[in-house]
Amino acid sequence: MKRKIIAVTGARSDYDLLFKVYERLNTDEQFDFSLIVTGPHLSDNFGLTVKQVEADGFEIAGKVYNLVDSNEKIGRIVSIGYQIPNLAHIFINERPDIVLVAGDREEAITVTMTCAYMDIPVAHFFGGDIAKDGNIDNSTRYAASKFAHIHFPTLPEHKTTLLKLGEDEWRIFVVGNPALDRLVNLPEMSRTDATMKVSNGKDISDYCVLIQHPIITQVEQQDEHIRTTLDAILETDQYCFINYPNSDAGNAAIISAYKEYTLRYPQRFTLFQNLDRITYINLLRHARYLVGNSSSGLVEVASLGLPAINIGERQRDRLCGDNVVFVGNNKDDITAAISFVLNDEAFREKVALKINPYGDGKSTEKIVSVLAKIELDKKLIYKNITY
Repeated sequence: MKRKIIAVTGARSDYDLLFKVYERLNTDEQFDFSLIVTGPHLSDNFGLTVKQVEADGFEIAGKVYNLVDSNEKIGRIVSIGYQIPNLAHIFINERPDIVLVAGDREEAITVTMTCAYMDIPVAHFFGGDIAKDGNIDNSTRYAASKFAHIHFPTLPEHKTTLLKLGEDEWRIFVVGNPALDRLVNLPEMSRTDATMKVSNGKDISDYCVLIQHPIITQVEQQDEHIRTTLDAILETDQYCFINYPNSDAGNAAIISAYKEYTLRYPQRFTLFQNLDRITYINLLRHARYLVGNSSSGLVEVASLGLPAINIGERQRDRLCGDNVVFVGNNKDDITAAISFVLNDEAFREKVALKINPYGDGKSTEKIVSVLAKIELDKKLIYKNITY
């Protein structure tokens, strides 16, 4: 009998991270697989990326419209409140054997909590990760781990964190980061093809990519912080492709600044909401560096041999490869970091080795094996703290 597995995806970020897992589950005869789509996926303001999910051929078990169009902190709380009852009703109708969810955003806490109360086994990805940046995402990630029944952490160090939280060792499976499974196998595009596709026909030879998300504890500072970053980039010779921020409070100021700068400096900036994964990765592949505060800089782009400049508190003290340089929200520091990643030969030689501590692109098989074999019994559902 097939195991019915439902994954919950809230945004382009987690969808891309787990795409290869979804793809394999969708084609494996052992499973009946579908997705619940929620959050920014269903918002025009963030590119309506549910269209990409549908184009990829996945069955959608349900859509939960929960994203509140607000730049206030309360918006995220209201979004959580909408998700829980709607998820519960879908689970009642669909009766999944296992539910999958990733990361540290609203879906991680709502899905794991709902499944725990409904006695539905839930597998959580990326638990035990640590970023000492004070962001609420850290607390959400740890709380989701306490509700989850199966853990797929990326690194042995993350397993150690889960053990310290009192989780049973037999529930924990270190698998690496499945995002790399897709990244290392994507078709390559030329720089010309990638840049012309994103910039409406302009062939850009020397450019960077900017991805800077808001920090919920620094909402009032987001306008100043993003303008500091943009002004620093203007001090250089690089063209800049700008990716939209996530849906956290503070994103309105960032988006407003992006639109203003792209209008004022069309010869220097191109802004995009979402790209297909092949174009996006190839845009990064040919860039000089990635700048901002996206987890992509730490988790993924080391495998491309791409330098990453992480600005501000987000991602601080999180494990990363030799490709990452951390700086504060200061224009002089950012311009100095840009000069360093472009011109320091020893640094560039290390980055070119493409050594990534987050995995080798072989995570999917490990994950699917666990989902196929793990016993779905009372032992899995009943949780106790180990100390």
